[in-house]
Amino acid sequence: MYNIKLDTTLDSNLILINENTLKKLNMLSTDSIMLHFGQMVKELIIQIDNKIPEIDIVIPKILTPQITIPDVPYDCYFNENQLIIGPVIGFIPLKVFYSNPQKMLLRFSNYNKINGLIFIFRPNDIDHQNKTITGYYFEPKSKEFIQATFPYPKAVYCRSKVSKKVYNKLGGNLFNFPYTNCSKKLFRNLMEKDPLLKNYIPETIDYSGLKSVLNMLKNHGSIYLKPPRLSQGRGIFRLKLDNDDYVLNNHSFRELKLTTKKELSKILKKKIHGDYLVQQEILSIQEDRKIDFRAYFHKGTDKQWKFTAFETKVGKEGSVISNFKNRDTMMSGYEALQEFYDLNSKESDEKIKELSRICIEAIRLVENKIGLLGETAVDFIIDKDLKIWLLEVQVNFAADKKLTRSKSEKAILPLILPVSFLYAKALAGFEDK
Repeated sequence: MYNIKLDTTLDSNLILINENTLKKLNMLSTDSIMLHFGQMVKELIIQIDNKIPEIDIVIPKILTPQITIPDVPYDCYFNENQLIIGPVIGFIPLKVFYSNPQKMLLRFSNYNKINGLIFIFRPNDIDHQNKTITGYYFEPKSKEFIQATFPYPKAVYCRSKVSKKVYNKLGGNLFNFPYTNCSKKLFRNLMEKDPLLKNYIPETIDYSGLKSVLNMLKNHGSIYLKPPRLSQGRGIFRLKLDNDDYVLNNHSFRELKLTTKKELSKILKKKIHGDYLVQQEILSIQEDRKIDFRAYFHKGTDKQWKFTAFETKVGKEGSVISNFKNRDTMMSGYEALQEFYDLNSKESDEKIKELSRICIEAIRLVENKIGLLGETAVDFIIDKDLKIWLLEVQVNFAADKKLTRSKSEKAILPLILPVSFLYAKALAGFEDK
């Protein structure tokens, strides 16, 4: 590994290097080196300078009138006469965080494992004609974000919606695109076709009127009606049998008790519009409140999926969902396994291994269908018999948004926010460097 030194006075077409370094690289007969900085490639003429330590390589800080290399630590490696410095990583956050990047500092807390250039930008900051992007790079010493113009990055981490045009221009190393969740219907269809995973999803059918609902109620006693694309509990209803009555609840705690099939049919026609799914309710281990889990998975520098952390959402008493507005608290998943399921440490570890194996298989199916992913969240339930039931794989999950929430909500953030830059580093070509 060599040290990259930036020189503000060096001609933009030169590179200074010790003769012994060239000899070690078998490049004594080479006149020039092709510098790779992000997607920018520039030929630099070799100028031998034996005053330079053999471990150092001096390149111009000013590459073009538009591109100046920011003064941050870089890794580098040679591939014949190609010098690759970086990693050069672009990050597309939500607009609210781009406007105040200091709110995202936790994402950069493991910068010493990344090095290189990480810059934030928005899609309208891209100059497609000149293949440059104006944004703000993270300066690790001051922990400030400094405005500059950059070449296209080698990897792009997406946490905001972008167009297909932007995706195509930036290249195939943009991950978490499209920045939208796998629909509940697509998720069901993918899982049902897998011999292993079909055993870990609740029975789910397409809503086709009263008959489809009554058949599911007969089999399970309580069911959910879910719109396949909405999130945060919007449009969800729970329907259960109570002796001969039908009890319908929505996410706002409103309850209707219906005594006849005719009344039920009338209210369903009024409430259910468009595509809906009818899904078996998996009963919580606590009768009076929902206990839901979310596990986070990330790829690292080896580009393989790994379990990162998981948390438990404890719903308010009587709520049919456990989203942000309808929960009492959050706790670590590990703590919940011990408190609610009475598992000891060894049993908890074994359950985590099991859920990791199942969730990663589900994530791979989703990724193969929707595109390159680097991080996901998987929602699931563990019933009283300790069986895992998969509900959803999420790409657009609450992450930075948790920064403004309660202490229990924020507890998971140090474990999940910094991780994806490790995968971005690997995509940028520095997985084994």
